[in-house]
Amino acid sequence: MSQSKLEILLKRKKEISFSDYMEFVLFDKEYGLYENHEILGEKGHFITSPLVSKHFSHCIAKHYIKESTFDTIVELGGGDASLACDLLFYLKDKKELPNKYIFFEKSDYLIKKQKSIISEKSISKLVDISWVSDLKDLPNEAFIISNELFDCIPTDIIMHVPGGYQKAYINDDYKLDWKKLNFKYDPAFKDLGLPKNLPNNYIFEYSYAQRDIINEISGVLHRACFLIFDYGYTSSELYLKDRSLGTITCIKNHVTDFNPLSDVGTKDVSAFVNFTYLKNIFSKNNWEIVAFMNQANYLINFNILNDINVNDIDELNAVKKLIMPNHMGELFKVLIIKKNINETDKNYFMKNDIIKL
Repeated sequence: MSQSKLEILLKRKKEISFSDYMEFVLFDKEYGLYENHEILGEKGHFITSPLVSKHFSHCIAKHYIKESTFDTIVELGGGDASLACDLLFYLKDKKELPNKYIFFEKSDYLIKKQKSIISEKSISKLVDISWVSDLKDLPNEAFIISNELFDCIPTDIIMHVPGGYQKAYINDDYKLDWKKLNFKYDPAFKDLGLPKNLPNNYIFEYSYAQRDIINEISGVLHRACFLIFDYGYTSSELYLKDRSLGTITCIKNHVTDFNPLSDVGTKDVSAFVNFTYLKNIFSKNNWEIVAFMNQANYLINFNILNDINVNDIDELNAVKKLIMPNHMGELFKVLIIKKNINETDKNYFMKNDIIKL
């Protein structure tokens, strides 16, 4: 990436918050990673669950069928459209297609890619497909899916220090500066679920943007079922001593590192999701928290093991990657929430599979 625009910004402002930095290196229309690079698949930087196996999307399709009251599916951040294609072909076979499928996508690069694949596979002949880039344009009723969206929403980096907190800024030497932050007075401070005995010099993330997105979605959606797939933990699992340096994670060409200030604009930058934080914001917006579990238990509850051809080694290994603890099965979680729906799908899942938030 040409750093000229970022360098000009830093020289003018002298410093920017980490969330502004993350927004720039990932989403800037001219230089951002998501606008200028192949990010998904073997030729990209990382592989997501829909790319691992079609059965991931099929399980979500089964969940949609169980809901059976929505004629619109919304996908927030549609990747390369693999999830949409596999899900809609499954629903076609079951004669359960929705009337509309809406992609919420801000990346022009990904919109172009999604439209190409949708056209190539003739998906638009099955349902009405459309794209929106503003949350205000979402319908007021929908079955909503997000997969690995919240981890890449820009976040700030906070440090607990004696007597208070400090916030990280990027200076024009591409180094971190720390400045005092009256964090305890932030309206959402309690939503993070921080432990009372947080050690000094302990670093963690706090995303204003996650809160704003949830608030905006809640202002538009009157009735919905929302599935959030992402990697992360509850606050009780997240704020452990061995994560005292925070959870900012970078990946380039499938290789992970933890320095977001190197190779600027050429690698993905993300942070572990605090699902307790998300739950608290949704609750404040009158959503019902239906269930929270690891990805393996979600997929098994929707009978993924019954669908695979055990004689197909590639298919078997792909599903293992989705559900095994040492792969994606435990690190990735699923948060299921609803708004203004009388019935609840808690009986879909085994009680022992649900994690307390």
